Amino acid sequence: MPHETVDVGQIRISALLDVDVPDEPVTDAFPGAPPDALLAAKQTYPDIYGANDVWRLRVRAWLVRHPDGVLLVDTGVGPPSSPAMAWCPAPGSLLAALAEVDASPEDVDTVAITHSHLDHVGGALLTDGSPAFPRARYLIQRADHEWEREAAATGDAEAAATWIGLLQPLSDAGVLDVIDGDHRLTDAIELHHLPGHTPGHQVVRFQSGDARALISADTWNHPVQLVHPDWYASSDDDPAAAEASRRALLTEVGDVMVAPTHFAEAFGSIRVVDGDVMWEPAGSSSS
Repeated sequence: MPHETVDVGQIRISALLDVDVPDEPVTDAFPGAPPDALLAAKQTYPDIYGANDVWRLRVRAWLVRHPDGVLLVDTGVGPPSSPAMAWCPAPGSLLAALAEVDASPEDVDTVAITHSHLDHVGGALLTDGSPAFPRARYLIQRADHEWEREAAATGDAEAAATWIGLLQPLSDAGVLDVIDGDHRLTDAIELHHLPGHTPGHQVVRFQSGDARALISADTWNHPVQLVHPDWYASSDDDPAAAEASRRALLTEVGDVMVAPTHFAEAFGSIRVVDGDVMWEPAGSSSS
């Protein structure tokens, strides 16, 4: 089963694999990296690369069972009606994945949208246009909400698809909460605004007892960005701000279980190995 689960104190986090698809050439996906160095990194991180050195894109959502309820972080690419199907070769399997970890859409009381890219918000609605998680409040940063609304008004096609096809219907349904900056959901869970990838990009911090975890969303989309924070992705809206956010988040990840959306592995830690900052998948150990 492709879904991994970890316990963080009293919190249980399940990584739900929504799609695993070939994307654009990896050198196009990360234009801030020297192409030769990026291709050489295949020796260390082979599962990031697909045939002909395309980026093997895994998209995950995260089901979080905690003492105060059930949180879903992101919604994947969505059903065949989602605007994400303009570029994604397959619809998402999030709803089936929920069933595979003994959960249902009705269990979810909060959906935190880490940012408004279609592989994170595309599954917010069902094919009939109704909210996919009928009991949930959907939370998005105001910076992304306004960014998509304003870009849609200028005629940007992807922003219009996101705004008209997803965010506006959620708002019309009365289930969308627009938040400003850091936002505490419970004593143990906090949304932390970390802009750059998008203006409203946010990560999710967890602390239960002495255990800590971090859903890092798209702060890092390739492990090489850990040691080279300046190697930006084509999807970074503001490369300089994204670099600053990567550097800032690196200062707080010691002894933290890290969960990136698009790495080959759902969970791991960030370690210093022989002077380099490295990704260490959960269950592995460095020598």
